[in-house]
Amino acid sequence: MLELIKAEFQKSKRTTTNTFVVIAPLFTLFICALWSGGQAGAYNWWYTMFLPGMISIISSQVILREKSLSYKGILLYPINKAAVWLAKILYVSLLVICSNVIFMIGIEVVGIAFGTYIPLSANVLAIVILICTLAFTIPISLFLTVKFNMFVTVLFNIGMSIIGVVSFGSSSFLSSLPYATPSALMVPILRILPNGLPVPSDSELIHNKGIAMDSIINFIVFIILALLTTIWFKRKAVNQ
Repeated sequence: MLELIKAEFQKSKRTTTNTFVVIAPLFTLFICALWSGGQAGAYNWWYTMFLPGMISIISSQVILREKSLSYKGILLYPINKAAVWLAKILYVSLLVICSNVIFMIGIEVVGIAFGTYIPLSANVLAIVILICTLAFTIPISLFLTVKFNMFVTVLFNIGMSIIGVVSFGSSSFLSSLPYATPSALMVPILRILPNGLPVPSDSELIHNKGIAMDSIINFIVFIILALLTTIWFKRKAVNQ
């Protein structure tokens, strides 16, 4: 498995994939600094638009490299096709972790430059939660790119993320979807509402005790989707 992950890094050496992982968080921080959005604004843009968009794009690029060769680089060699798919999921996961760490460090720099609103402990916890709760979009993105293309993948993930944010605080079933979890958990952790406004100190929202459970549920969804898409890809490889 380690060799397969290394192979993914080798394939992306001369592409924009690794560069995009750095550019996405820095661009988010830049536009918020430009518009005086500060730490709160940067976080809202990050988990609503830029992070789901980045996951979609880098996942799509991983698949498009293979798709352009009609998957011959995978299907023509005697290697475990399930392991290949899992390696792609893990590779993208590592890139997502790296990008979030860059964003986390950038948030601290923004706090020093424009005044600290988010404590370091909350910043670290928020990043860990975002990684865990958005991991499920990686197998979804890989799958959608195989079935359709990058445009559909990006549109679907960003669209669902926006729906998740809009459904916050509503009684709609949409608020129970995995896409709604990241923004909902940022409220008690960062004490920032999805609209960017601070949570009132007497609000019930800051006492949310379901952070661990909701994060675990989303991570379980990630594991289930990873396994299901792995089985699907293995069958696809056999049929081709």
